[in-house]
Amino acid sequence: MTTYKIRIDDSAESDLRHLFDFLINVMSRDGANRYIDMITNEVLSLSILANVYSPSQYADIRRYHPQARRMVSHNKRWVYIFHIEDDSVIIDRILPAKLITK
Repeated sequence: MTTYKIRIDDSAESDLRHLFDFLINVMSRDGANRYIDMITNEVLSLSILANVYSPSQYADIRRYHPQARRMVSHNKRWVYIFHIEDDSVIIDRILPAKLITK
């Protein structure tokens, strides 16, 4: 079983910061932290699960990388867009699932 290093692109970090800023306006700071922790844990699971996902056929996904893949969050509200490069999984974006249509 291959284990990958996880690298988070600046765009994905920005996505998380914006999400956190939104969440602290609609829930408690603790709730926002727990939600971000849940997303972080799902992203970290790609260190062993990345190969399960094949390159996406969606143009909305491939625009971030020609070999981009996607993992949908457990609550189906978020899409983690990533690609594999050597021994690393690079998280390109963390987007609302509703934005991925084609």
